[in-house]
Amino acid sequence: LGFKDLGMNQAVQMRIHGVTAEFVKELRALGYTDLDVEDLVKMRIHGVTPRFGAAYDLFGNGKTAVKASASRGVEQDSIEYALNNNPATTVVTEVNRLWIDGNSNFVPDCDLTNSAPNGECLGWQNLNFGNSVPSTFYNPKILNGWRVRPWNWEFSTGVQHELLPRLSLSVAYFRRIQGNFHVTNNELVTPSDYTAYSVAVPVDSRLPNSGGTLGGLYDLNPDKLGQNRNVVTLASDFGKQIQHWNGFDVTVNARLQNGLIVQGGVSAGSTLTDRCDVVAKVDNPSPLYCRVEEPYLAQYKGYAAYVLPWYGVRVSGTLQSLPGPQVLANNNYTGTPIGLGRAFSSGSATINLIEPGTRYGDRLNQIDLRFTKIVRLGAGGTVDLSVDLYNAFNSDAILTEQPTYGVAWRNATTVIQPRFVKFNARWDF
Repeated sequence: LGFKDLGMNQAVQMRIHGVTAEFVKELRALGYTDLDVEDLVKMRIHGVTPRFGAAYDLFGNGKTAVKASASRGVEQDSIEYALNNNPATTVVTEVNRLWIDGNSNFVPDCDLTNSAPNGECLGWQNLNFGNSVPSTFYNPKILNGWRVRPWNWEFSTGVQHELLPRLSLSVAYFRRIQGNFHVTNNELVTPSDYTAYSVAVPVDSRLPNSGGTLGGLYDLNPDKLGQNRNVVTLASDFGKQIQHWNGFDVTVNARLQNGLIVQGGVSAGSTLTDRCDVVAKVDNPSPLYCRVEEPYLAQYKGYAAYVLPWYGVRVSGTLQSLPGPQVLANNNYTGTPIGLGRAFSSGSATINLIEPGTRYGDRLNQIDLRFTKIVRLGAGGTVDLSVDLYNAFNSDAILTEQPTYGVAWRNATTVIQPRFVKFNARWDF
């Protein structure tokens, strides 16, 4: 029976020396209303990341082992939060102004430090020059304290059993749960500042709901366009958000007579993401695709190796079969959509016409081979002369495809590397 460890971590995210109360007062006047001297002098986050594991010989004969584990991880960050919350990074460091060289002496005859028009110079085009103008704020409660970082719990349990001498089977189940999600909320815009509309789906047999309409869409009202005060905070301030992953592995391992080794198995998993409760209360309230549940996507992998009885040649190969790329159809709409009564406030909108997690391209099937000749040099060791054949059957499986709906929709953007041969030599001594 074995166990793992318990870990504790903390991160000092930021330290600004020489911060005065007067400086903080100026920052509050610029919008840092929730920050105080302590927040600026030090930003600290703490957490506990426990990891447990156990294994048990079920029958006491060394043939059946039951295993289980639980572990918690947190978001890894070095200085991202510190940089984003350092007032020095939000200072406007340059400004433009127009200069009319009236006397043709190629010298701006004006006081460049004066923001108002004077002499040959017009006024500064940005009066915030030299000031801190943050565009995104962070809620202090995600920058200080315990258990404030996004986290992930992983649980697993499995059984490993010897079916026959040199033949074993392993079955394992995994579950991952994520939490402490962050969300960016524009405090100058609310869901009531959006107007609902629908779009017409093109007539295309490759699309779901071909020729119909797609609703549940919202467009920002024109009078709110350009108004931004983004605050990064916890999604739990608005509602419940979940993201779970469930998966399983089945693996067979065989070491048979005459040096034949065979390994193979299947892995599959499904992710559920639900943001509907939060989306309804933060900015754009569109419920479209706010809950996505992927099907179980299976990966098949295998490996075999065997030393032929002739000439000391070792043959080995791998097989993998992976799910194809997810199919999306991002269509660009302009003009006046159904039910809006006006044009889009930003001029256009790009809408995905296929629900995520429902369609995938053709699977990737690949076989790689290796042929090795073992040359024995007596006391000098051995030399392995190998020929590797990658993508032996020259598969042209698509890795990524064009997601924009149109003439080039679903055209391949990247494909699997074509077949190629590599020669190797290794000397063991």
